[in-house]
Amino acid sequence: MAANVITGRALTITIDGDDWSSQTAECQLTPSQSITQYITLSDSASTVTPATWELTVRAFQDWDNATSLFEALWTAATAGTAVAFTLAVAGGGSFSGNVLPVFPSAGGAADSALEADLTFPVVAGVTYTP
Repeated sequence: MAANVITGRALTITIDGDDWSSQTAECQLTPSQSITQYITLSDSASTVTPATWELTVRAFQDWDNATSLFEALWTAATAGTAVAFTLAVAGGGSFSGNVLPVFPSAGGAADSALEADLTFPVVAGVTYTP
């Protein structure tokens, strides 16, 4: 079976109706879920908490572009309003949901492309579409 390779460029963030996908170098959608098992002398039971999610993104800084993802993120983080995301995965499916925007960092090493690591908390849940 051949491998199907997909890159972080498959992430799209929508801010005020504008789609952003060209600045990402890496992205990952990660769930966090707790399972607690109770064991008594005569029985056992498990409880599962709902999953929470976070979207981590490594992006190239574009502060000086006429249309800047980082400036849009700054404005969205100031407003505190959730923004939509879609992450395409190998096989043609996608994950989507809303994240709370975070303030992006600025600056970095003088001898490399400026990047920033962003961690977005996902609001509510994530939808998978095969």
